[in-house]
Amino acid sequence: MARILVVDDNAEIQMLLVALLQRAGHDVIEAADGIHVETEIHDTNPDLIILDLMMPILDGWSTLEQLKSKPSTSKLPVIITSALDGPDLLSKARNMGAADYVPKPFQADEIISRINWALSASEQAA
Repeated sequence: MARILVVDDNAEIQMLLVALLQRAGHDVIEAADGIHVETEIHDTNPDLIILDLMMPILDGWSTLEQLKSKPSTSKLPVIITSALDGPDLLSKARNMGAADYVPKPFQADEIISRINWALSASEQAA
């Protein structure tokens, strides 16, 4: 079981991800925006973050950049999700340090598979 932080300003998507992850046996923490990510990380020590790109105040790109710039969170795997789609988004996400990019709408089995892969890769790198 992994502890996963879900960061999404869309309450429906957040509830869907929480239900999927809990059904898969994970412990889930939620944040509605990038501003609260650092506090949640400090308080809960997640194993992985699922991060939406389009959020008010502090978007996913800025949040990812902050996470990867700090030694304490630079190795934390982050999976980007977004309704944005395009050939450059996956490479931009990976170049910024994300483990993966999953476009919305996503299939339940696809996102669980990508989460499991990122968690496994993170464990092997440790």
